[in-house]
Amino acid sequence: MMKYIHCSTQRPAATLLILLGLASLNASLNASSNLGQAHAGQQSDQQSEPDQQDRYSLCLDLVEKAPDKGINNALEWQLEGGGVPARHCEALGLFYAGEYSEAAVRLEGIAEDMRIGRGMPVRGDERATATASMLADTYGQAANAWLLGGEIVRAEASIGQALGLVPPYTRLERSLRVIRARIAAVEEDFTLALSELETVLRAEPRRTDLLLFVAAAARGTADFTKADGALKRYIKLYPDDPSAFLELGNLKDALGNSAAARQAWLKVLTLTAVGPDADAARTNIERVDVVKDENP
Repeated sequence: MMKYIHCSTQRPAATLLILLGLASLNASLNASSNLGQAHAGQQSDQQSEPDQQDRYSLCLDLVEKAPDKGINNALEWQLEGGGVPARHCEALGLFYAGEYSEAAVRLEGIAEDMRIGRGMPVRGDERATATASMLADTYGQAANAWLLGGEIVRAEASIGQALGLVPPYTRLERSLRVIRARIAAVEEDFTLALSELETVLRAEPRRTDLLLFVAAAARGTADFTKADGALKRYIKLYPDDPSAFLELGNLKDALGNSAAARQAWLKVLTLTAVGPDADAARTNIERVDVVKDENP
């Protein structure tokens, strides 16, 4: 598993990574239920469509709460002819178990099979294949998994396939652009990350949750004015989010205002005493204090 760490301004990817990489993760996986439910009505005659959809929903609930049990349940379902939904549930179980690369392999395999109709139901004289949106969604999930598994080249390949398939100007396309922004941030291509995020925000101005990510990406490009503006808007909307004050400290530090940075990081600790935000804030405070002691 790739370890995501909030860092100081030496590596401005930090806040963007932990927030874009982890906070948006559940939303991506929750959206994936549409994929399995779409297939649930396309499987064999062994189970009716409502039965398949109910079992898929139950399987997803189980893999999130107890991945090992969920995976076993999905494997049993596959033996019973569960098809794509059962395989998809297994892949998500591996994801929740932290087996990101294995999950990505499964997801890409599902996408390839859906593309050619392997394992898909026969309708009349033809075997069903997946829609472009379904394929794009699956490749996007694979990209997410590759990213968290630290396989950046493979993440790029998967997101490239996803964006090449997805219908333009759709919510799914925008979701995939956010994934590409996360991948770009890992490679410290903050210009691309910022461009993708701003594209999404223009289409969905209510996605105010992205403002913090915009601030971090803008800081990475040294556009401190844009970073400051996005961060102020975000803090006004979400005044109790410790990640916002962690990023504020990072921004102040980048501007050379160590005292203001320290105050922002102390604010993080008043909002949360444990977790990655708190750990990063303490590390950053220690760093500026050491510099201050060395240069009284």
